[in-house]
This record gives sequence, structure tokens and C-alpha cells, in this order.
Amino acid sequence: MTLDDEIRREIFQLPDTPEIVDDWEFIVDKLSDDFQWIGSKIDWKNTINHKSLELHGDYSDWLATIKCFINDDEINSEISKSNDIFYINDSSLDFSVRLNNHQLYSFLSLAVKKIPQHHYFFERERKWCLVISSEGYVDFGFSPALKE
Repeated sequence: MTLDDEIRREIFQLPDTPEIVDDWEFIVDKLSDDFQWIGSKIDWKNTINHKSLELHGDYSDWLATIKCFINDDEINSEISKSNDIFYINDSSLDFSVRLNNHQLYSFLSLAVKKIPQHHYFFERERKWCLVISSEGYVDFGFSPALKE
């Protein structure tokens, strides 16, 4: 069984199943267009209201810290207003996931524990992005395109 197959199976076992998006190139294009990049990473210096936190310990330790980070008033407010959140991964999966704000935490737990590489959660209309990097950072910021 491939990682793709395993994660699909686990997604379908979540209590409130998010949507798997197999044709997801448009999602990557939107993220790439909305944010400025340095190599393969978002250039956080060119985002609006950037917040960052270094994570310590192993992946299971990260979850509590990430949830506290997300519960920051501004971040939590944005996520609670978002009903069309997309998840993509650097290269481990060959699909994207479409979530609403109520599905975020259960899927985030699955992603951090089971999926390697970087995790990108973003909202196309409100133009925010939450990234959990495999190097041990969680970042949140708004696209400079939000000003346009």
C-alpha cells in the first residue's frame, strides 16, 4: 500500500470527512500566484501580519503547540471565517484536501502525525496561508495580493 492509499483510507475514517481533490494543479497555481517565494518556500518577509513559532520535540509534541498557535485571536478568527480551506503537501501525496473550518483540527492531526514534508493550509479568497514545515516551524500570514 502506498502512502497515498494509506492517507486516503485514513481521511475516509475521519468523523467529518473532508473532500479529496485529485485534480489539484489549480490549487498549487493559486498558492504560487498569491504568495512570493524564495526557492521552494514562501517569503514570509513579504506577507502581511506574519506570525511564526519554532516547534520542539517530536511530531506528537508539535500538535499541542500548533493548536495553541492557531488559537491566537487573529489566526483563529480568520480560520473560523473560512469554509474553503485547501491542504497541499510538498511532494508526499498526489492529491489535495478541501476542508471547512470544523474539519481542520482532525485533519491537521492526521497530517502532522502521518504525512512527511511541509504542510500548506490556505484559503484562496481570504488569502491566508498556514505552513507547518518539516524543519520545525509553523508560520501564518496573508498574501501581499490581499492589498490589491
